[in-house]
Amino acid sequence: MTDSVLCPGCDRPLAEEDRFCSRCGAAMDPNSTVVVAEQAVDAGGDRDGDGDTVTAAAAPEAAAPPTATNFTDRIRQVLGGEYQLISYLGQGGFARVYRARDRRLARIVAIKVIRPEFVGRKQYMEIFRSEGIALAKLRHPGIVPIYDIRERGGLIYYVMPFIEGATLEDRLNRGRLPPYETRRILSEITDALAVTHRASMVHLDIKPANVFLEGDVGKVLLMDFGTAIPVTEEVDETLKALVAGTPAFMSPEQALGRPDIDHRSDIYSLGAVGYRMLLGRPPFYGSNDTAILEQHVTTPPVPIRDVNPTIPRDFAKIIMQCLEKDPANRFPTAKKLGAALDQVTFYATRDSTAEQASSGTPAPLVTLLVLAAILAGVLIGTALG
Repeated sequence: MTDSVLCPGCDRPLAEEDRFCSRCGAAMDPNSTVVVAEQAVDAGGDRDGDGDTVTAAAAPEAAAPPTATNFTDRIRQVLGGEYQLISYLGQGGFARVYRARDRRLARIVAIKVIRPEFVGRKQYMEIFRSEGIALAKLRHPGIVPIYDIRERGGLIYYVMPFIEGATLEDRLNRGRLPPYETRRILSEITDALAVTHRASMVHLDIKPANVFLEGDVGKVLLMDFGTAIPVTEEVDETLKALVAGTPAFMSPEQALGRPDIDHRSDIYSLGAVGYRMLLGRPPFYGSNDTAILEQHVTTPPVPIRDVNPTIPRDFAKIIMQCLEKDPANRFPTAKKLGAALDQVTFYATRDSTAEQASSGTPAPLVTLLVLAAILAGVLIGTALG
């Protein structure tokens, strides 16, 4: 454990790769998924074989301790001879992801398994299981599918395609995107969301880190349905209390923990993603999560064109409509949002258009004056000849 990294909430020493503090629950990364209603976890922790922190605190329903020397060995035991574990890829709010080889089909896959500190804790096991169920219902080229879901040895894991590329978060860390590319990516996310919403699911954690850009062409894939909930079925009250999200991209109703959240929450979050893509920052930011959430609820975002007037007016208007505080004032469906994005226009001669606008002379009139001058020159030349 290194002393060079301290928790911003309680000053507990953390490892550089830790994303959450096991004592106070503070997120190390402002883009990390946080559980809104989660209680603070007791202090203390040890290291597993991958160098990640495993909290020592255990819930009353925790499973029996593994017989393997560390969590990675336990996964290898559970996978048995079906999959060969190759490398650790990373972790999110509820799960770790490993690169593995499917021995039967001779292909590389991704294994997503619930994190060790959540093993045996019923609430989190249910959340993780719900992601697999949600994905199993969805069929769309912009949604990462699952090959299989298993529960063995007290662990839940599922097998997914291993995809080469990077997240939208990685891309944005290199700088903001041009409007045309932003529109393309938002349109592809919107199309995937439309399928999700038609299946009566709400994603609830739309953010750049959950959008994957595959390969050189940057094909858009929507990932991480671990926080998705059904909106037409009875949902367990425990799961409602554990609705998660990312403060920088949460809708006002999500920030307030309202029980009547629907698909328009995702539309707000997508608007916040678009805002960041165009301006290089999310609509709201602050020194802590509470300050950010309060702004989502009470503070109007700065209009996009006030920050960058070169953004096409119709495009900026769409993003700002997504960010309306009242869900009734947003786009009613992802399909409607997609249709609006399709109508956005981009001008190759933006400079000349701006010059005409600043001079107050309409473009058709400029054309007529030029033609008149040419004609006058021809007539004068003819007369002199």
